[in-house]
Amino acid sequence: MSSYTYAETFTRTHAKRLAARVTTDLRQCHLLYPDPSESMLEQYRAELEELIAGNYVARYQFGYKREGRAVWSLRYIVGPDGDLVSSGPAGGVPAGIDVNGATFFNLLTFSYHWAALDSADKQKVENLLPFIRGWDSLPDDALGTWTRDRVYAAGGVLLDRSIFRSWL
Repeated sequence: MSSYTYAETFTRTHAKRLAARVTTDLRQCHLLYPDPSESMLEQYRAELEELIAGNYVARYQFGYKREGRAVWSLRYIVGPDGDLVSSGPAGGVPAGIDVNGATFFNLLTFSYHWAALDSADKQKVENLLPFIRGWDSLPDDALGTWTRDRVYAAGGVLLDRSIFRSWL
């Protein structure tokens, strides 16, 4: 797992901007597919904003899975921007993929900085979150391909987005 340091200029406003980009992708998913529900969109946004602001997210992934295998998925890997790329527009959720019999998933992998917190500090952060995540595993993505398609950046922090499409 990689680790990074936020630029001095990274602020809550930057965290809001990055969380909003992912939420736009989630909203487009909501419009194209049965899930996520409208009521969960704001909760996902608030959670992601808080965790990005604290440097607690390593990876964020959502999509649909069937029988333990990914049907399609968007994955965001959080890291330093390095000012090498400009931030792209949100959107581009794959449309028209058959999700009959599939279930929506939304998973987050915490960063090293989260793991380094003691239980009291973790509890303080969790008290700010709209919900507490349970544990789940990522779906199998061996029967498809990942393609890097967008980059969202703000204040020296990058969300490197890739899309998974199943061959099945």
